Amino acid sequence: MIARGTVREVVAALKPKTIDEFSSWVIDGAERALADEANPLRLNFFSTAMRILFEHMMDMLAPKDQVVQCQWFKRKDGEDSRPTRTERIMFAIQGGLSETFVREELKLDTSSLRTRLRATIDELNKQIHGRENTILRDLSAQNAIVEATVAAMGGFLDAVRECRAAVLEPIAEALDEAAVDALITDTIGDIDELASHHSVEDVDIDDVVVQSIGAETITYRAKGALSVVLQWGSNSDVRRGDGIELPQSFPFYCDIAVPLSELWDLSFAETNYGVDTGEWRERFEPDDWDR
Repeated sequence: MIARGTVREVVAALKPKTIDEFSSWVIDGAERALADEANPLRLNFFSTAMRILFEHMMDMLAPKDQVVQCQWFKRKDGEDSRPTRTERIMFAIQGGLSETFVREELKLDTSSLRTRLRATIDELNKQIHGRENTILRDLSAQNAIVEATVAAMGGFLDAVRECRAAVLEPIAEALDEAAVDALITDTIGDIDELASHHSVEDVDIDDVVVQSIGAETITYRAKGALSVVLQWGSNSDVRRGDGIELPQSFPFYCDIAVPLSELWDLSFAETNYGVDTGEWRERFEPDDWDR
């Protein structure tokens, strides 16, 4: 049971697990609701905030139009074609990966977690649509529901992270190499526009993550710094002192999309990347050269 003095701290512990700034902001609202222990609707306001958090996570991690494209999504004739809450939770965790694959290859079993989270949302709905005979005034009873809610939400977010870590680990090193190869072998248009010539000197990978697991593909994202030499004029101009070479570093991302059917085989990958030259352009606007 959560002690009164720590209940807000327990809720705040969800923040590092959340998916974006809005989620953190919603948790702030839930904390503020819990702070007012004299408010008879304390739990109802907390429940509203947590339901907003859940719906936002589903919108971000499990769009309905993607869930219905999964091979594991089944509907009998005549049934509603919209995904259930449980199916959306499943997609948010594992995308289009089959339950058998997740259980046997990734060693993750999320079935009990999905059941618990669904029950938690049912309880939140009950409190949101409170009636005279459902309002809980007792703080211990309120805190028990807070505790169960936080545990279910935290377990869900942990499962999302664990699934992504499990599909990333076997291929992380190969993803580094794929990102480096793409940036070295291709002409990078955003940098090519900055100078007469450029050469890539180094590709430093800072981080590789699973950007998303969709219905049919998984997208890995590598991020880092691209070191280049910008050159104005020809090589002979540079040797004579009439040209310029300038070392620069630019942040980049490289997205590598792989079919779920070939999860760890990059020969089937499609690569897309971008280099951020915005800071350079802000510093060296054309008018600056005339000042």
